Amino acid sequence: LKQAEALKASDMDTFLALVNESGRSSFMYLQNVYVAGTAQPLSLALRLSEKLLGGRGAFRVHGGGFAGTIQAFVPKGIPYAAEMDAVFGEGACQTLYVRPAGGVELRV
Repeated sequence: LKQAEALKASDMDTFLALVNESGRSSFMYLQNVYVAGTAQPLSLALRLSEKLLGGRGAFRVHGGGFAGTIQAFVPKGIPYAAEMDAVFGEGACQTLYVRPAGGVELRV
């Protein structure tokens, strides 16, 4: 709810801080990022995101966690996708853009 309120108020700094807070909570308390005794690429992706973003933007585990997906809000000018692809393989990072209109209903 606080994230939605921040977006409605056009307060991106608060929104991004809340995304990071939620992401830390998921990683530390839900522990749904890796299965014990296995490789931890999602943990590595989260740490690499923290380093690449350097306190700007936001990142968090996204989806079920075990599926190996994170979501990152990346400010322009940071070579995030290239760096992630260099570590995890070409095409591992998909860049999405949010339209000014946001989500809309399409009727066919």
